[in-house]
Amino acid sequence: MSVEVGEAVAGALAALPYKDADDEDMAFSSCRFLEPARLQIMAGAFPELAAAGRQAYAVVATRNGQSREFVAVAKGEAAAGAPELVMGNCQITYEDLTPAECIEYAFGESPGEWHLAQLCQDALETYRGMKFDAWKGMLVSPTCEAQFRRMLQIGMISQLYDHQVFPTPDSLKSKYQVTDERTGKLIELPHPVKALRVWDAATQGYKAVETQLIGAPPEASAAGWWKDFLQELSSKHGAEYIEGLLAGK
Repeated sequence: MSVEVGEAVAGALAALPYKDADDEDMAFSSCRFLEPARLQIMAGAFPELAAAGRQAYAVVATRNGQSREFVAVAKGEAAAGAPELVMGNCQITYEDLTPAECIEYAFGESPGEWHLAQLCQDALETYRGMKFDAWKGMLVSPTCEAQFRRMLQIGMISQLYDHQVFPTPDSLKSKYQVTDERTGKLIELPHPVKALRVWDAATQGYKAVETQLIGAPPEASAAGWWKDFLQELSSKHGAEYIEGLLAGK
């Protein structure tokens, strides 16, 4: 449930400059206090939103029928302390993003615990198109035996992953990191997301974002695909060796 702000606060927020992705002026439409649950998620990537003595606001602006939600922050009431817009950048394309436009993700171990990634949807689609082949490459030509063993034990990955864009929480890192026995280097293993979503400024609600990697088999045929791929790896590396790694040897 949104909470509307007072007239003086609304006036201060309405005076801020709002631009669309093409740097065209947008018209102020509405504002409210940023919902606590969303504030908590955003603060992971934008800590200034939750700083002591700060108040965060959600502002919707429009242009040519298109809506964009901005986030502003002020010291105390916006009427007393001049509010400022909080902006981020896509980690891949470097385009400007509002916190509300950033992709949110959750892992299977904690499906109700959402995190925010400074990533735009266009970049996400590019990642979806390349990550399945990248995962296969790690198994066909592994960096070290420890990596090979753990990835075989994790099994087939068909959902989006990236340890920099979707970092694994500290409590789970030990499951998705191994040390190269030869170099001592720490190697990050793919940790797939369970769900993705993004805020829709027009409907004022979340919409789901596709997680399935392009090229990955659908769930119905995943088990058969993995079995065939293990046979392919056995032909390349030796069946006894692959079976030993799967058994943790």
